Amino acid sequence: MKAAARILCVILTAAMLCAPLASCGGGPSSVDITTPDPVITIGTPRPSVIVPVPTAVPGTTPTPTPEVTAEPSLGPGVTPTSAPTEPDYTVFDDAAFIGNSTFEGLYRYGIITHGTFFTKVGLNVLTVHTATTQTGTVPIIDELWNGTYNKVLLMFGENELGWPSPASFIQKYSELLDAVWVRQPQAEIYIVAMPPVSKAVSDSSTVGVTNSNIQNFNAMLRDLAIQRGCHYIGVPSELVTVDGALPDEASGDGIHLNLQYARYWADHICLCVMGVIDE
Repeated sequence: MKAAARILCVILTAAMLCAPLASCGGGPSSVDITTPDPVITIGTPRPSVIVPVPTAVPGTTPTPTPEVTAEPSLGPGVTPTSAPTEPDYTVFDDAAFIGNSTFEGLYRYGIITHGTFFTKVGLNVLTVHTATTQTGTVPIIDELWNGTYNKVLLMFGENELGWPSPASFIQKYSELLDAVWVRQPQAEIYIVAMPPVSKAVSDSSTVGVTNSNIQNFNAMLRDLAIQRGCHYIGVPSELVTVDGALPDEASGDGIHLNLQYARYWADHICLCVMGVIDE
């Protein structure tokens, strides 16, 4: 397991460190990612009327979805008095996970085995509309046409840290929220914050992968979640040192979490979705 984790870490590290420089590719619509402070429109709160969901993308076969009796979701910010305190990963049975290589580690380590993951190394808020998963045949966002997901968890930002325009990142993220709701109108969306990187990575980065930048992006993501009617999931205390960095023992490359710390993160995400803790 340790050897396999090291190999995975090396592969993901190479892709991750290159991604900020390569993340300026085209998307479904043009966006200014070079002007530091472009005028942006992030949209209104969650739409009340959305395009109905078709049965499938033309030319594809819908994936059968098992019937799930979903319990009412209290969401972050509500702590029921009789709520369980241990993470129950079956809460993800009706969930879809969309994001980059950091998210991908949660199921590759075998920590989260419930729900469906649509992830890719180097994925960002532009390429989610064009890139496919390793086994997919349609853009990752279009995977949501098939099946029913009452929860969609999004993890983006690390591959966009090198963009000169953080505001444009937020605008494209907001457009992604709309794209999710068009495909899954009933879904509750959870915007997952980025964990910090190690102090060594932050201090030596020349492509924007710094903890101050991550903190700024996370603050903007929290504001976006509030404005668009989404849930925001912050970073657990186990992943942050007193100076705001990822603990040295949490990662082999200073970016991607090892098994122990990935489990801390997964437990935190699970408890937030369960409504046991707030952020």
